[in-house]
Amino acid sequence: MILKELDPFCGRSHEEIAARIAQDRMAYHLRRFFGKSQDVDVLNYLRVGSGSLVAHVDHLLLHPYGLVVVERENLSGRVQITDDGQWVRWRDNQPVEMRSPITRAYLRALSLKAFLDKNVKQKGFFEGVELDILVAVPDTGSIQWPNMGPMAEVCNADQVFERVNQRITQCRRMAVASGVLNAAERRRLGDFLCSLHRPLVKSVSG
Repeated sequence: MILKELDPFCGRSHEEIAARIAQDRMAYHLRRFFGKSQDVDVLNYLRVGSGSLVAHVDHLLLHPYGLVVVERENLSGRVQITDDGQWVRWRDNQPVEMRSPITRAYLRALSLKAFLDKNVKQKGFFEGVELDILVAVPDTGSIQWPNMGPMAEVCNADQVFERVNQRITQCRRMAVASGVLNAAERRRLGDFLCSLHRPLVKSVSG
């Protein structure tokens, strides 16, 4: 089920427009994959904060055993992940180093968990909740993997459905009881996060 759609778009620059197009495509995939799901709920673009603590995620998936933070990486062409975890994008046959979106996704996931730990009534509840990340690159992107092979945290946008379902199946096999987040609890959590969402508002001059 889709618990939160994307916020209205107010960008103007080419970079902002390109980022929004990629965001729309990811939201489309999630709607197609999980729009009628009984096990996975989706919040598209979430920005919540309390005091100086602000957590921002591109897309958040709630499932019976935990949360998946999906970090959308707007890349085109070929991307290389080196053996030491560095990310390199190729422009005009020239390598350009970039910050690892895996690291960024983990930092955002941990910020979200810290926010939830601070703001929910049942302290320590999220210690028993699985927290995973996925970095989704465009379907047209080509990934050159390190020598160890494909990474579990990275996939094309159209593979998110498969990766999330694999993770849920894995959690179900390891669990000794039913998931900690049933449908009603996921809805309450989603409503709670939506109520605290802070849209990124830009000033618009005439």
